[in-house]
Amino acid sequence: MLTVEDRKKQFQDDTRQGHVAACNIFINQALAGMARAVPIILGYLPIGVAFGVLASTAGLSIYSALAMSVFVFAGSSQLIAVGLIDTGAGIAAITVTVFLVNLRHMLMSAALAPNLRYLKTWQQAIFSYEITDESFALHSAHFRKKEAPPKAEIFALNHSAHLAWVAGTLLGAWVGVSLAFDTRVYGLDYALPAMFIALLIMQIEKMRHAVIAIIAAAFGLIFYLAGMNQLYIILAAVLAATIGAFWKEETKPGGPGPGGDENPGTVQAETVDKEEVTDHV
Repeated sequence: MLTVEDRKKQFQDDTRQGHVAACNIFINQALAGMARAVPIILGYLPIGVAFGVLASTAGLSIYSALAMSVFVFAGSSQLIAVGLIDTGAGIAAITVTVFLVNLRHMLMSAALAPNLRYLKTWQQAIFSYEITDESFALHSAHFRKKEAPPKAEIFALNHSAHLAWVAGTLLGAWVGVSLAFDTRVYGLDYALPAMFIALLIMQIEKMRHAVIAIIAAAFGLIFYLAGMNQLYIILAAVLAATIGAFWKEETKPGGPGPGGDENPGTVQAETVDKEEVTDHV
């Protein structure tokens, strides 16, 4: 028969083992998130260096460049902002421009919101603070699965990407202040397009996805050659996404009749995507 002391010791041992097991699970989930963030990290480090160099040449101190990467954390907006600073633009012009460029984050947040119901309000705030184009692409691909990803995994992905961006900014700002450095000589100006191409390839799962991507590229090229500024990217993306949305609707099974399926349990593989995004919560 166990004494009171033996039971107390056994309880403490069980509690300790439970904590160790929980820590191991947390670490494994965090490592999985960091592993998924590797493509982003490989893109953010050189782009962060390029931003740091441009920020220093525009007259920003190392601390100012770091503060922008910590609190703004929007690559394209930061690059545009330092370009405006370099040309002597006013605060109002810079603020409005950055706001307009970052409006796409509202669309990304709206797209991910249904999949984040299992997070608390303050966790959703932290998650949304670190959403970028690249992390949005990875999260969207993961949310296609029915199960909700572990919290440690998605936050490790976001934090790893953010840390890489800040580290690249620090290195670039230091290099820009200390050395004369041309980012184009080393091909760092191509790192961001290369990263987007890699993320696009990861998103293509069906022929329809590839066709929509080609359509978006074609629209973008046409609008660019027509003389549009940065709006050509947004317009091309909206048109291609609209085509993709109508394409999905046309391929839905409609029950008995042409194009339908008399067996309601049979679901076409082409139409599963949209349902899988929402029914995992």
